[in-house]
Amino acid sequence: MTASALDIDREWMTSTLVELLHTPSPAGRTDGVMQLVGDLLTEMGVAFTLTRRGALLAELPGRSADPDRAVVVHADTLGCQVRAIKDNGRLAVVPIGTHSARFAEGARVTVFADDAGASYTGTILPLLASGHAFGDAVDHQPVGWDQVEVRIDERVEDAADVRALGIEVGDVVAFFSFPAVTDAGFVCARHLDGKAGVAAALAAFRALAGAEVELPRNAHLLVTIAEEVGQGASHGLDRDVAEMVSVDNGVVAPGQQSREDQVTVAMGDMTGPFDPHLSRRLAGLAREAG
Repeated sequence: MTASALDIDREWMTSTLVELLHTPSPAGRTDGVMQLVGDLLTEMGVAFTLTRRGALLAELPGRSADPDRAVVVHADTLGCQVRAIKDNGRLAVVPIGTHSARFAEGARVTVFADDAGASYTGTILPLLASGHAFGDAVDHQPVGWDQVEVRIDERVEDAADVRALGIEVGDVVAFFSFPAVTDAGFVCARHLDGKAGVAAALAAFRALAGAEVELPRNAHLLVTIAEEVGQGASHGLDRDVAEMVSVDNGVVAPGQQSREDQVTVAMGDMTGPFDPHLSRRLAGLAREAG
């Protein structure tokens, strides 16, 4: 059976993606999403192990085990962390991963008070949140993480009230994803960076496992949990892996030869070119498969 003949269950892939998006997983707090990925692989009958740091390594056996191939995806997302509990009962936060506070203003969030075993919802608001109160000043407030605060959905008046809930400095704050699947087939949500790749890779491995395809070489699926903070696939790979393909977001922006409705085969990144032989081979396979 050729790769082009494999039946990828797009309905399963989309529903899995939505389930992943509904599972909060900022880098540093990914236990829930990794439990979900592990359960899905178990249902497929695909064996996997966990590294000491919590990354997941699954394997589809092939005719040859040396060298191996690997597909890498990341299940962690951007998020925030409580930096301070303010006297007014609001929370000051710092970002987990690199993202602008501009895109956090107005976001709905969950604050995980792990010491208390509880979680609380809230909203990230700019310090000048009301045009009725501050007039045109709301349009001139600077952008930055020191210009926003989290208002939790609880009756709190001061820092002592917040701490009584069990919220402390260092607690993780996750953004609501709000996934929506449009009639045109687009999935719109926060955190598609990472989780769309996880869903696509899982759907491909599920198709291979279900069709009982014998691969020419062992194929690994590495699901990492700290890509947003720079760790990525720096650990966890089988030592025999000779080819690694990372499935991640393809930035759509001026000057980028990429689209929202196609796969982008990246030829390099900010640090330099990827392996030209593997990159051209992937492009050739895509052409052959249509």
